[in-house]
Amino acid sequence: MAPELIAGDPISFAELLTLPMTHKPAALLSVSMMLLPGMRARLEERFGCPVLDIYSLNEVGPVAVYDEQAGGHVLLQHRLYVEILDREGRPVADGERGEITVTGGFNFCLPLVRYRTGDYASLTHGPHGPVLVGLAGRSPLRYRMINGEWINNIDITHALKPLAIALFGVHQQGDGSVVLRLAPGAMPQADRARTLLAPFFGAITVETLQAQDKIIQYTSDLQDAMA
Repeated sequence: MAPELIAGDPISFAELLTLPMTHKPAALLSVSMMLLPGMRARLEERFGCPVLDIYSLNEVGPVAVYDEQAGGHVLLQHRLYVEILDREGRPVADGERGEITVTGGFNFCLPLVRYRTGDYASLTHGPHGPVLVGLAGRSPLRYRMINGEWINNIDITHALKPLAIALFGVHQQGDGSVVLRLAPGAMPQADRARTLLAPFFGAITVETLQAQDKIIQYTSDLQDAMA
């Protein structure tokens, strides 16, 4: 078989990188999990094709695709109305961060009205159309830096962008120390990860993830961590 399109998530694509595959597909479709730019670049170099980072939901299918020139995920469905709401369910201003909420979609058997996805981003409008910027799953979480100030988990995601890693978890313990968990295949990048996070947290601990399954990516024991 020589498929033109190969779909998977960052974990399965990381495994694909280890195989002696010579076939060059027309494109790779990454779904289900966040794809870091470093991993996308490594896949594009290895397979010589574009890698499309698709934001999709089981309830409505593909919602948006990442476009580097647009600076985020460009909306795909003209029948799907996407809003960004605050905690009280009110629409936020253009460019302000909140929960992604959808209405409509192409599935007439599942009519959704202001369905809250549990994912977070800001929505901007520009020459590329509506764009979701800073897309991240689950509620925002804050981390306390070594100087006592706070940053959001999206800042950690941005810091780790250069790494070609498929799966990671960041946990801040009650004393403020930070543990970064990496999949076994990503451990050779541990030193670089330490360097990237040092401006925020100083020295961190890097541990090996024991399970290659989805994890809660950002967690904290600090009481004031909820953004």
